[in-house]
Amino acid sequence: MSVHHSGDSSLSKSAVANRADQLLPEYQQIIANIPPEAGFGGIWESEMLLFYATVKPLAPKQILESGRARGKSTLILARCFPESHIISVEYARESENASAAEAKLKNESNVDLLYGDSRALLPPRLQAGDAVLIDGPKDFRALKLAADLLRTGKPCAIFIHDFPPASPQRKFVDENFPSAWFGDDPLFARFQSLDEKRDPRPSPQRRYGIFCCLPSPLPPLGLLARLRLSFS
Repeated sequence: MSVHHSGDSSLSKSAVANRADQLLPEYQQIIANIPPEAGFGGIWESEMLLFYATVKPLAPKQILESGRARGKSTLILARCFPESHIISVEYARESENASAAEAKLKNESNVDLLYGDSRALLPPRLQAGDAVLIDGPKDFRALKLAADLLRTGKPCAIFIHDFPPASPQRKFVDENFPSAWFGDDPLFARFQSLDEKRDPRPSPQRRYGIFCCLPSPLPPLGLLARLRLSFS
């Protein structure tokens, strides 16, 4: 499989937004029977649509997920990419979230659930053309993991959750990753209607973690940027 690079306009935010419009009916059908987990945080359905619209045309044989919480995003990955092998890593085995995720995913034959530090578990499992979703570790530790994976030249794209405006990690990406884009771009605002339909709580306060998409390859990083990541 050939790995798509950042010069490929199919990974641009405008191309992803257009593709998300086209895939929306199909995506809504896929997630219709997936529990929304409203009130537990995590990755919203509108955000997972962006992952789907970005990654589907790349047809990855394998998707790596770091941090699955209660497993909703993992289940969406399993249903959206039934031909892909999903490797999902969660740090803590002994937790209510872990047991909830195991129950939710027990019948998904294309999913492997691992426990431990994804910074040690994912790199040896990375294959050419893989897509990666990181929702733990956070902040600069997530960026270091992403950079380490991108440096291999193997991933087609990496998504990292929790990049709110004015955050240090977002400023770092703005300064060092010219092909990156963020899930709160105005181009994607229309897709948040998905979340209204999936959240039954009265007057919910939706807090978006905000995806950062890093297309391959890793851009050249200056000395200060490399030092910042090396100490994360």
